[in-house]
Amino acid sequence: MAEFAVFMYHPNGAGEGEPAALAEHDAYARDMTDSAQMVFGRALAGTTATVSLHPHGTTEGPYLETAESVVGFYVIQAEDLEAALAIARRNPILHQGGGVEVRPVG
Repeated sequence: MAEFAVFMYHPNGAGEGEPAALAEHDAYARDMTDSAQMVFGRALAGTTATVSLHPHGTTEGPYLETAESVVGFYVIQAEDLEAALAIARRNPILHQGGGVEVRPVG
């Protein structure tokens, strides 16, 4: 099985931490864990907790100014990229206004 990192993006400040949305993500994570698809996953702290390192110093906040931020990630196991995309397409963030990025690990 190959491993894939899935990064979840969401518009900055839009619906962060809503209980119904979080419950949906918890159910999705349980489903992936029960089916042995998820290796590891975590939500990330908000962008205000970010410190970016640059060759000439540090910056409080994200590395780039964007309308969306990475809000969480997980590592999944799948036969190939198509299977990984099928798993990622079920991510609730896709109908909650966000998106996902799938990338092979290694």
